[in-house]
Amino acid sequence: MLVSSLTGEITIGWDRVRSVSGEHAEAASEYMDVADKAWRATSRLERGDIAAAEPLLEELFADYAGRQGPTASAVCGGLLRCRLERGAHTLAVGAWLAWLHTRDDGTPAAPGSESSTAFSPTTDDETGLAPELPPIWLSLPAVRVFGQTPLNADRFGDRAAELAELYQHAALLESGQQQPMPRLESSDPGVRMVWEIVAARSPIETERLTGRRAIEKRLKSEPIGWTDAWLRTALGRSLLREADAEQQRRGVIELLRVRVEHERDAPYLAGLALAEAAVTMRSLGDDAAASLLRRELLDTFPGHPASTWEPVSRWAAASRRLPHEPDIQPHRLTHRRTPDTSAVARPESEQSRSPHG
Repeated sequence: MLVSSLTGEITIGWDRVRSVSGEHAEAASEYMDVADKAWRATSRLERGDIAAAEPLLEELFADYAGRQGPTASAVCGGLLRCRLERGAHTLAVGAWLAWLHTRDDGTPAAPGSESSTAFSPTTDDETGLAPELPPIWLSLPAVRVFGQTPLNADRFGDRAAELAELYQHAALLESGQQQPMPRLESSDPGVRMVWEIVAARSPIETERLTGRRAIEKRLKSEPIGWTDAWLRTALGRSLLREADAEQQRRGVIELLRVRVEHERDAPYLAGLALAEAAVTMRSLGDDAAASLLRRELLDTFPGHPASTWEPVSRWAAASRRLPHEPDIQPHRLTHRRTPDTSAVARPESEQSRSPHG
């Protein structure tokens, strides 16, 4: 902590400290290893070297998850960025919740103390939500594991615990578990928005309608960017839950709107929307449209987690396979950063590199 007549008391993270001299040098010496690792990690983030930064941040995260202050913020926020950069969505949830906790203590930080980790592109100031981390999943192995893995988010505070419960509830729904929605007691804007999105996907009709009406109300205010992408994807997927074919077609239209309007600012949702639209059109008997949508997914978003989703990856094995359509294996994403999907079958020790984390 530094004291200045101009700024008052401010706290500088160890990632911004090169050395300490004077009367406090001996006391600071025990922290210099942390300072060195944190500085090297954030420096690598600055130059975009995610692969080199992440192992250092993982090591520091083991000690700093659950703490508050600028050092914890740099570590948790930096790890969040690394996991999002490589598309490890399920692992990113824990780093994001830990990062939110670091922001709740109100400690004034030094100007520019967080510039190296570039937090602002990955989180929304008003809600605390991470635009690249929607509570929207497909039924993939990593998602099923995530739904059953304790996050121990209580140590991060009430808001984090509520968000963790909702994100995991969304994962359980995609795994086929029909559980009632957690009660919404929070007035936090981020928690309320996530609750509505998850509820709109519920197999329980009353919950689904409640969530969908709330989303439709939000859409009337004409949101832009990631907020519009989240809400329209949630609306489209909610409509796919209905038994009526016309409602499902409405859902496909909403999903295709996400694909067209948010290919650049929300590629994960744009690819997911294509996958859901393709599978739904096939179930409705429109094989030609379905095959075109699947082809677009694989061509435009190669390596997207949706390409390993069973209804998409096993398409060619089904009876409706077109004669000219080969069994296409997913490729590494070139459109924008996403994970290497070949990692799904790797051993548990390497699962952090698999789609969705």
